Amino acid sequence: MAENVVMLMSRLNSFRPSDRDALNKHFRDESTRDDAFRAVKNFVVRWEEADWLEAYSVERIGKWVSKYQGEEVFEELVRWCREKQTAARDAFASGLKKGEREREQDYA
Repeated sequence: MAENVVMLMSRLNSFRPSDRDALNKHFRDESTRDDAFRAVKNFVVRWEEADWLEAYSVERIGKWVSKYQGEEVFEELVRWCREKQTAARDAFASGLKKGEREREQDYA
């Protein structure tokens, strides 16, 4: 796994404002966007593989991504969630939907 992806995954675990800033930069930069996608997907997969699921932790990442990243990022992650039905992806998709609703309300 690329060093950037590992670093971003650790930022997803803590998810402080500085972590969100770093993730924002990676999603918005074409040269690092794939690392941001891999980090988010790997974060969810780690929860899929865990003995238990902290749904809130997964959902809040989905909500943030949906609310603050572009439609392209949102759509790709929704498609990815649909590829495999798991509790972790369901929690992430739930967060994506909540963030989408909030984004729509903010721009209504």
